[in-house]
Amino acid sequence: MGEQKILLSWSGLGREPYTFRAGRSVPGAHLQLLRDSDYAGFFDRHFLLAVPETLEDCERLLNELVALPKPVITELTVLRMSDPTDHVQIAHALSGFFEQANSTHRLLGQELFVLLNTGTPQMQTVWFMLKTHRILDFQIIQTTPQSLASASGTQVARKVDFDVDGLSTLFRPSREFQEDA
Repeated sequence: MGEQKILLSWSGLGREPYTFRAGRSVPGAHLQLLRDSDYAGFFDRHFLLAVPETLEDCERLLNELVALPKPVITELTVLRMSDPTDHVQIAHALSGFFEQANSTHRLLGQELFVLLNTGTPQMQTVWFMLKTHRILDFQIIQTTPQSLASASGTQVARKVDFDVDGLSTLFRPSREFQEDA
């Protein structure tokens, strides 16, 4: 069996499968990606990571995902942590998840994608750190609400390339100013 395309994402509290924007119910990030974008039918497997507090939203999301025209096999994994806003707890939980998933699914031998804008901001930050520090190899996908995507001329879902070297160059004048102070 060849390399599979694997999506990793966190569940959200009160934002899945639908969220409210400008007083209207609109698709959340998962439906934007897996139903309303060019990524519909793209992934072979989806690992939906959750904390116990988001299980009710996960059930509603899973019901929507199963009903998609091009459904993806989704496996729900509940990670226990006392504070889903603590970067260290999140990193420990993810480390345990990767160890387990790699032993059962050869996860690290697959082509990995992360849906960035789900979960807590701290969960998003941990993904960013894992990527930019080259601890894990995955591609980052970000979704944008349809109204904003249309207004800005961008896609609803797109890969994000964090050019760390470019950021370093971009902020060079700020660093030089600090050094002179």
